[in-house]
Amino acid sequence: MEALRDFTKRYGIAMTTYMLVACAVWMLGMIILPQVLMVDYSFWHEEKAEQSKIDQRIEVLYIDLQKVQSKIRGIKRQQAQPQGQSTADPFTGKVADPATLAADRIALEAREGEFQGKIAELEKTMVTPEPIYGLRNYIYLFTNELHRAIFFKTIWSSVLVTLTALVLCYPIAFYLAKVAPVERAGLLMLGLIVPYWINEILRTFAWLMILAYNGVFNSVFTGLGVIDQPIEFLDGNLGVLIGMTYAYILFMVFPMYNTMETLDKNQIEAARDLGASWWRIHWRIVIPHAKPGIAVGCIMTFMLAAGSYAVPQILGGKTSLWFTQIIYNWFFEGGDWNLGSAYAFLLLTICILFILFMMRVFKVKLQDIAK
Repeated sequence: MEALRDFTKRYGIAMTTYMLVACAVWMLGMIILPQVLMVDYSFWHEEKAEQSKIDQRIEVLYIDLQKVQSKIRGIKRQQAQPQGQSTADPFTGKVADPATLAADRIALEAREGEFQGKIAELEKTMVTPEPIYGLRNYIYLFTNELHRAIFFKTIWSSVLVTLTALVLCYPIAFYLAKVAPVERAGLLMLGLIVPYWINEILRTFAWLMILAYNGVFNSVFTGLGVIDQPIEFLDGNLGVLIGMTYAYILFMVFPMYNTMETLDKNQIEAARDLGASWWRIHWRIVIPHAKPGIAVGCIMTFMLAAGSYAVPQILGGKTSLWFTQIIYNWFFEGGDWNLGSAYAFLLLTICILFILFMMRVFKVKLQDIAK
């Protein structure tokens, strides 16, 4: 409340009210309500077996109705011809007289009315199935062997991407924060940022050309004799792991860099003067100080990797499915939003548990992460 009073004194009641309303709308509209709706969808399903039979019967009747209407239009065109210019039937070659055409038209119009009546009767029997609440959508995931395997593979692969990014980015962040001169650090920082001015999909397609069977990597290293034959990067998970590590490397570097930059360099120099090894300096001084940055980097990288769709879609090929692709298929191809919501909520739950786990491991609080 004290912070709110200070904000009101500084910016006035009107601006304070606007900010509070804007934040409330953003929280409700962008975060709370979509998640609540997704959770609700995930816990119910509809029994559509009987309804599907009715839909199929209506579809067959509509097809027959369209055939009859097409024949009626053909007869109308024949009847509209001037006298003496009767059109021959395209199948039999016979020229129908006006009386026959009129009789056929009456019969077809009667059938048209019959089909329309049946369709109307069936449409009256259509009812929206009542939602049935339960855990069926979640049970389906764990009883489906393929989806269960893809789910655990996605989680494990996301952890592996996070660990790989941490190992690669820790020395880079430390070098930028405490070793590199200001001018060189600026150039290196620019080199890290510039590739990310390009859309993620375009960057992923660039890696597709690099990792392809006849791509840049295989062509260069087979030409140099380093490898005997090209490596199938795109026939499995290897290409996806490489692409994701590159795609989200900045989200690991910058949080660690920000925390390491606040470390007093005199502590490192004092440890060196006392004879501490570099390994001990990092273990006892740098890593404890950079814990919030490491936690944030791991959290962001894991969540982005677990929720990625473009990278596995482009670099994974047909043999490497990601859990987000399954979710996408349920929503947009399978048309089952309930199963899609259950799968998405389960993935969200795993991400939240990972956040809590990282906070426990690095012994940091939300206030430390926010900094």
